[in-house]
Amino acid sequence: MDMLNTISLSTPAELLAATPHMLGFYPTESLVLSTLHRRESTTQLGMTLRVDLPNSTYAQEFADYLLTGPFEQHPVDAVIMLLITDNASPGLPHTELVTTLRDTLNQASISTLDALWAPAIREGAPWRSYLDPTRSGTLPNPAISPLAAAQAVRGSTTRPSRQDLHALIAAEDSEQALSAKLAALRSQPIPAPSETLPHRIHTVREALQATAAGKSLSEEQLLRVLIAVADTRVRDLALSAALGDWSQAADELWRTLIRKAPTPERGEVASLLAVHAYLCGDGPLARVVLENLEQSQPDHRLGALLHQALDQGIPPAELITLVNGAAHGILEELGWGTNPFTASTQA
Repeated sequence: MDMLNTISLSTPAELLAATPHMLGFYPTESLVLSTLHRRESTTQLGMTLRVDLPNSTYAQEFADYLLTGPFEQHPVDAVIMLLITDNASPGLPHTELVTTLRDTLNQASISTLDALWAPAIREGAPWRSYLDPTRSGTLPNPAISPLAAAQAVRGSTTRPSRQDLHALIAAEDSEQALSAKLAALRSQPIPAPSETLPHRIHTVREALQATAAGKSLSEEQLLRVLIAVADTRVRDLALSAALGDWSQAADELWRTLIRKAPTPERGEVASLLAVHAYLCGDGPLARVVLENLEQSQPDHRLGALLHQALDQGIPPAELITLVNGAAHGILEELGWGTNPFTASTQA
């Protein structure tokens, strides 16, 4: 059994200390909602959602969004609200937000098991309950919580802040410089076979093979892969790299490419990285990638679909079905029986 499935969080302090490891980073100025599902004699944690603290003016709008978005797709029995804010007011901050959310959810038969405040997730930080003024305490060291240990076993990383996630995908150069590099490469004479779909697939496969073998790719090789995955048929096939022998190599390659991609080419490699991150358990990175894509290319179809899927809390198993479905028609077009990106053997 997965160690993460057996961890018990029985106190507010334990839940707060575990929050960074559920999100993948230490939240600040955030509203975090943990959903709860009743299973016979026990209650289990479901999805964990984080947003920047909504202004009280938009509290009702946010509550309505929860009911028509993630909570409609995956019904919940109860929630726990966590407000992380270093607010200097004498009383508990954002009480109007908590009240609005609680009342709206209650009308939809979703109870609020507790609503907790802490100024930050750090050892010794105070916490208090909005629902019971007698409930308060201090946080244990979040770095040594049971969930932190379980995440370490899985090889997952909890980052110091959300900004660290953005830094992972930040462009390595200016938009003008990135575009110029691609334009220079595209201006070179290219043999006709290089423009075919099978050759583009081969280009990406070679890069994955080399990366998996620990070999470094030249700048030109990386840019040629970037051009190849800009073909949405190649992209749709390469989404499956997250599921096969090249999963780790794909993670490394997509992270490298997204930093080299100017805006027009960023959408496809961003989609590859977002799907890979989500399927491999790094939902926070997937969300940051898709938010970045939405800002730069709001009309990107796959990016918008993936963002909607994350907002609705689609399970990884359903996303795998979508990934396999996207590849099916292309494989039929090529007359291939298997996806060349799901195994290290030649299709």
